[in-house]
Amino acid sequence: METDRYHVVMARTDAEIAAVAAEQFHEHGITSTGVDALAGAAGISKRTLYQRFGSKDGLIVAAYESLDLPVYEMFTHPAEAATDDPAGQIDALFAGLEHAVAMPEFRGCPFSNAAAELADPSHPAHRIVRRHKERLRKWMRVRLCDAGASDPETASRQLAVLWAGAQSQALVQRSAAPVRDARALARTVVMETKPT
Repeated sequence: METDRYHVVMARTDAEIAAVAAEQFHEHGITSTGVDALAGAAGISKRTLYQRFGSKDGLIVAAYESLDLPVYEMFTHPAEAATDDPAGQIDALFAGLEHAVAMPEFRGCPFSNAAAELADPSHPAHRIVRRHKERLRKWMRVRLCDAGASDPETASRQLAVLWAGAQSQALVQRSAAPVRDARALARTVVMETKPT
């Protein structure tokens, strides 16, 4: 097996290249990250990038596809492992966010950031962003149903707003305090939706 740098780089899969692009987009922004920088970070030529993804837009779609499940699971798996109680899992989800926003490298939600940067509403990456957000909302809805919520659909939308708002405010304020506030409000939403 050849192990020089050239052959190792050429062996990169599309998924690995997409993951590198996702990191670059999240760190520097989609618009600010050019094809030259993307190819350089991935260790491939621009020609290879175009052959594999067709365009920068194709790579943007692949990059956010590569983030979808890992980001979702980064928050949901620890919450599910923390407790069997569905309301407790929602609380643990927000606790995980509180930890994430306190990290120095926190730059906001990569999906919200992408939606803000991609001005064209028909850009195919918007579909991935919406799917990601809806996946998390549905996770919350399932827990609300299991907790006996009288209107889990409305409550899950409210929790999704709290989640997104907490991320945004945490980025603006450079503080975990908005997530602590959102976590307290989430507890209220969960309690208020339980049948009396």
